[in-house]
Formats: sequence, structure tokens, C-alpha cells
Amino acid sequence: MRPTSRIGLSVLAAVLTMGSTVALAQLPFMRNMHTGPVVMPQVDTRAPVDDTIAVDGVRLRDRIESQNLPNPVPNTSESRATGAQMYDVYCAVCHGASGQGDGQIAEHFARMPNLALPYVQDYTDGWIYAIIREGGRSMPPFAHSMSVTERWSLVHYVKTFEVASTQ
Repeated sequence: MRPTSRIGLSVLAAVLTMGSTVALAQLPFMRNMHTGPVVMPQVDTRAPVDDTIAVDGVRLRDRIESQNLPNPVPNTSESRATGAQMYDVYCAVCHGASGQGDGQIAEHFARMPNLALPYVQDYTDGWIYAIIREGGRSMPPFAHSMSVTERWSLVHYVKTFEVASTQ
């Protein structure tokens, strides 16, 4: 073996030894990928502690908590027009122009809700709002697509569908 290759191997061995010593001698407050907390793929993150409320944001209610929320947007022709515009943009492609569940892509889903059925029209404003905000089985959430006012206006518009007769 040549003397330069022995020096190179010695230097490499010294570097590797120092690197592993530094990793083992790491102070406890320092984190690395080996010793830090891990969230594995396909595993939920830790749930928040029970009975706590976020202090740095708006508290989101689930559907049950939202069902009795009053609609803060007055039911005017302007708000229904805003709701109709939101419906045409986000909802009609699935639910159809008149809410019958016969939109352009409805045939690609097992069941498309008919928004004109009597039981849907009996939903509270808060319940419909929560569905719009959070989405459903195949329905995406629209919390980030529409403002709060637009969602409440959409609730007013959905309530204008003619109740379909059950046959």
C-alpha cells in the first residue's frame, strides 16, 4: 500500500470517529432526526388535550355544535344572489342547477344528495353551514374557498329550492 493511501484512510477513520462521537455526545436539548419526535406516514398526529380551546384562532365547531347557530347574514335578495353565484361556481356541477342531485358529474358518484328533498329543507341553517364548511363523504370542504359571509349566503340560497314531492 502506498503511504498516501494510508494517510487518507487514517484521516477518513479519524473523521468518522469524530462524527459518531459528536452524535453520541449531543446535548439533551438538541434534536436530530434520529432522536426527535416522529410522526410516521399514515398515522394521525397527536390529538389536542380534551376540553381545551385554541387561543390563537377561531374555534371551529363540528356539525352537532353548529346545528343551532343562527344565520348572521340577513335573508335578502342580495345575499341570495351571492349564494346563487357561489352555488353555480361550487355546487351545481354535482347537485345540478335546481339541487336535484343531477349535476354533470353526479353519475360518477354512488349517491348525490338531492337538496330539494323535504328532510334537507328542514335542516337548520347551522347544520347546512357546517356541511358546506366541512364537506361530506365525497364533498370537499369549502372553508378555504368561500368566505364566511358567502357560505351563510349559500345557506339562504339552498333553502330556496322547491321541495320535491316524494313518490
